Amino acid sequence: MKKVIYLILILSTFNAFSQVGIGTTNPQATLDVRESNPASPGAEAGISVPQVSVLPSSGNRAGQIVYLTTANMYYFYTGADWKPLYAQIYNLGDVKYGYQSADHNGWILLDGRLKSSLTASQQAAATALGIGVNLPNVSDKTIVGVSGTKTLNTTGGSATVTLAQNQLPNVTLSTSTDGAHTHNAGTSTSYLLSLIGIIGIPILNAASNTTATSSSGAHSHTTSSINGGVTQQSVTVQNPYLALNGFIYLGT
Repeated sequence: MKKVIYLILILSTFNAFSQVGIGTTNPQATLDVRESNPASPGAEAGISVPQVSVLPSSGNRAGQIVYLTTANMYYFYTGADWKPLYAQIYNLGDVKYGYQSADHNGWILLDGRLKSSLTASQQAAATALGIGVNLPNVSDKTIVGVSGTKTLNTTGGSATVTLAQNQLPNVTLSTSTDGAHTHNAGTSTSYLLSLIGIIGIPILNAASNTTATSSSGAHSHTTSSINGGVTQQSVTVQNPYLALNGFIYLGT
């Protein structure tokens, strides 16, 4: 009975005054609820909004808040649909990629501009992070982890590379033997011509067997350039990509 009377009194107070205080006689808002012991609040401290297992589907008012128990999250009605109500917390120095093209909500475009163009608090945050005169510029760059050869806030690398001689395959171009071989000298008949006082001499005949020189045939070979003699070109090492803008969170 006391609870019903108390609720009636509260509703009556809403009608009688433009500002209502609960736990205070000096309300600073339309409804100002204060905790009587903020240094050591009890389990009843706070305001409990209606809890639902499904979101209402019709007759909702813009700004209406409920607690969806199946998602363990507060939802508010925008006037058109329900949206989760949560606070996204960012830390100074957080980095992200996005489709946005300009600074927004404390996120600063990493476009290489002067640090002095930022607000005083953003400059202080950038300095504390080790950023020098200019902001980093992520245009045409990917982000890699810090290592012994890559220190924080430094840039390097290239989208192309030119191969040096010591980077080519270890291939030796040579003949398969030491060069000893035979040369065709024509053909000889199977018969001999006997001359007075001269031993028989073979006579060349194009229709008969092949004979060969007795020389070792020492000589040299001429080879072509390994790349065909064309001008050397750089090799592109750019991976397939999606281009987005990079941002760092420096606050407002």
